[in-house]
Amino acid sequence: MKLIFLCGSLEPGVDGVGDYTRRLATELIKQGHQIAALALDDQFTDKPIDHIEIADTIELPVYRIPSKLSADKRFKLADEWIENFNPEWLSLQFVPFSFNAKGLPFGLSTQLSKFKGRKWHIMFHELWIGMEEGSTLKRIIWGKVQKFLIKKLIKKLNPSSMHTQTKLYQIQLAKLGFKVDYLPLFSNIPKIDTINTEEHQINNKITFVNFGTIHPGASIKRFAQEASIYSKSTSTKIDLILIGRCGAEQEHWINEWKSTGLNITVLGEQPIKRVSEVFSKATFGITTTALPLVEKSGSVAAMHEHNLSVICISKPWQPKGINELPTAAGILSYNNTNFESCITSKVEVAAVRVSNIANQCIKNLIDKS
Repeated sequence: MKLIFLCGSLEPGVDGVGDYTRRLATELIKQGHQIAALALDDQFTDKPIDHIEIADTIELPVYRIPSKLSADKRFKLADEWIENFNPEWLSLQFVPFSFNAKGLPFGLSTQLSKFKGRKWHIMFHELWIGMEEGSTLKRIIWGKVQKFLIKKLIKKLNPSSMHTQTKLYQIQLAKLGFKVDYLPLFSNIPKIDTINTEEHQINNKITFVNFGTIHPGASIKRFAQEASIYSKSTSTKIDLILIGRCGAEQEHWINEWKSTGLNITVLGEQPIKRVSEVFSKATFGITTTALPLVEKSGSVAAMHEHNLSVICISKPWQPKGINELPTAAGILSYNNTNFESCITSKVEVAAVRVSNIANQCIKNLIDKS
């Protein structure tokens, strides 16, 4: 199959969807397909970049068009590049904020519809804001506009196939009248099997790890208090590691964890091999992504890739009009009182392999051809 992935940015290590696109594209090339990647609105370059990226000896054609150019100029350059590659399929990796700073990409559907003679596929990584109970009026109205633009995009492109990586988004799109298939998220942090994981096996030691953004409102104060009580009552050493760009909440977490007398280590941004090493030696992952949205978390996918159960300590977040959503596999939900239950419960962790997702994606496209 000959296919071009379209996304906002392809800056390595900065844009999560770009990294996802690059890894999926590389895997598809390994499987014998002709694949290229095109960034339509790249904020990390001042001029167009047309080059071949090499990952694990795999050559991936990449074209990055800077966001500083006008929309007409950007899409004209994109159209010329697409025509030159001449794919059967165009796969839009959709995140509203990838194509507009406010997540309102007016004109996107019209510009994309000018790419003629190809079958369309859309992967919905994100939908609209304000879908949760208790959302502000501003966010609800904002989200309604985003929802309108998504409906317009689908109708304009008339895609042959659509995917999303969360059951919640699948339900939301079905409520709009669109059938969207479920395609689980794989990890952007591959497991490095040569790493020594003996530390993971040490008795009377628990190591929690958080990777990336810490969302506000998480139950870290109560979680740390329960961890400290458990540590003292069982003579168990309990550590917390923060890795990656954790954001403004990091200092709050450091203070809360230290206040209970427990040890915390802040590693900051690290190369992929080091992240894999930390995961391989940890006992549990921690996420602050809302429970109904953990399937879209690259951090959670990376932890599962390393066989870690993940404890969700996010603030309550319930989508309006959707009452029953199954808890994602490999996730334990912390409720401010069940620390011991979380660390003693056995849950099945099913790592999602990029090779399997690539196969499933292509199979779905072929079936829809």
